[in-house]
Amino acid sequence: MSGLLELQNVSLTHGHRTAWPQPALHDISLRVPAGERLLVTGSNGSGKSTLAWLLAGMIEPTSGTATYDGQPLSDARHDIGLLVQHTRLQLLRPTVAEEVGSYTERVGDRLSALRAMGFSSIDGGRRIDDLSVGQQRRVGLAAQLARRVGVLVLDEPLAGLDPSGRASLSAALSSLPATTTVIIVTHDVEDSRPLGSRLVVLEGGRLKADEEVL
Repeated sequence: MSGLLELQNVSLTHGHRTAWPQPALHDISLRVPAGERLLVTGSNGSGKSTLAWLLAGMIEPTSGTATYDGQPLSDARHDIGLLVQHTRLQLLRPTVAEEVGSYTERVGDRLSALRAMGFSSIDGGRRIDDLSVGQQRRVGLAAQLARRVGVLVLDEPLAGLDPSGRASLSAALSSLPATTTVIIVTHDVEDSRPLGSRLVVLEGGRLKADEEVL
């Protein structure tokens, strides 16, 4: 397995079979090899969150192909983790331990993921609703880390994190296997720059730039 994530001439229109179609992405071609640290940015309405959901296999393109290791992204979701911007909507269990544990049966992976995001074993009993927005985001990321996925797609992961939370996130991503692909969708390029090696810029649903992070 090469771990190559590839989009070829991908376009996506929300509601394309309705009377009110909303074009979101236009003719995007992108190759993301295993281990890439990719930042995706753009202004509001540029299509970056739509691209995040597509890269995670949660939605399919209207035209073009989107594949991971040669298979459709929608068939590869077991190997792709997605952390959405409004993380609370993604957390379905009442406590920290139950949420992270629902993604793996391996206790060691669960504890390791929680430690990586700054939680102790005692924190496992804390209720999700009692956590801050930043803490909830760290629980969501811990859950995805525990899965040992090949690709992590993170939509605005730094939003709501204090400096300690940001440091934990950076350290956790740095500790991932070199073959793990990380795609970070963000409007804040300057703060996210240390997390990436490559930058993709969207404008009006089109690929405007694709360059190395300096």
